Amino acid sequence: MSKIEKYLSSRNSKEREYCILWLTAFGIQSVVDLKPSEDLDPIISRHIEGKTDISQTHKEVHDFYHAYHRETGDHNMHRNEEADKVAVRIVETLLADDFDLSLQGFRQTHRHMFHGIYHNSGELREKPFSKKEWVLGNTTILYPKPDGLEERLQFLFETERSMDYSRLSDSHKLRHYCQFIAQLMMLNAFHYANSRTMFVYALKYLLSCGYQLKNDTFYREAWYFRNAIIRACYTNMYQGIYPTTKYMEMFLGNLLFNEENELKNHRMVKKGG
Repeated sequence: MSKIEKYLSSRNSKEREYCILWLTAFGIQSVVDLKPSEDLDPIISRHIEGKTDISQTHKEVHDFYHAYHRETGDHNMHRNEEADKVAVRIVETLLADDFDLSLQGFRQTHRHMFHGIYHNSGELREKPFSKKEWVLGNTTILYPKPDGLEERLQFLFETERSMDYSRLSDSHKLRHYCQFIAQLMMLNAFHYANSRTMFVYALKYLLSCGYQLKNDTFYREAWYFRNAIIRACYTNMYQGIYPTTKYMEMFLGNLLFNEENELKNHRMVKKGG
């Protein structure tokens, strides 16, 4: 449990909003087992309470670790430092009043989150990639080859920009959005940190469309959302497994509309073949 959860019950709507954003950032980090350090708590609290803005908060975290490296002589990037710095950048991104629905905007999200932390931030991957997925019974997923990756991404963004959501019902809007996010996720665009980048970009897209994060669903169920995305684009005709966005829609129903869908990871699991 995070010490900042107390702000979820604050009578101040801005404090609740900021608390949800920070908890969302923690949830996004949790998919790679990163947890914020306790040193971040007072810095976050000052931001939530309106005593500092996000740029000042960013600077405070940077200065804290700069002093740590200078005093200890240890210049390695440790997991707490990555957790804290990326969490600040996630909140910074979600609070920004801009959004670019394009490959350039997608790459910029990755670059902003990980510059100075990993090499090649914002650059598309150049090597084949595969990964075993728990939700598919540890089936190994072969992601698209890097040849032609940029063209596929460009086409996906162009198609999404041309989409007329005004002609869709509310349920179909959410379903199409889920399909877009799943397709983008499964191209596995970057060398590393694709899940975290995808989560931030997906949330930023929703916020740019006027939706609001109503609660801390992402903090509690980030792993569920990742598994739901995988299920939304996996096909195995031999086993009778076909893409479904229903799990993504259940998650987003809770996050955006305060629905009370029961989110159980084991209900998504399919045996590998």
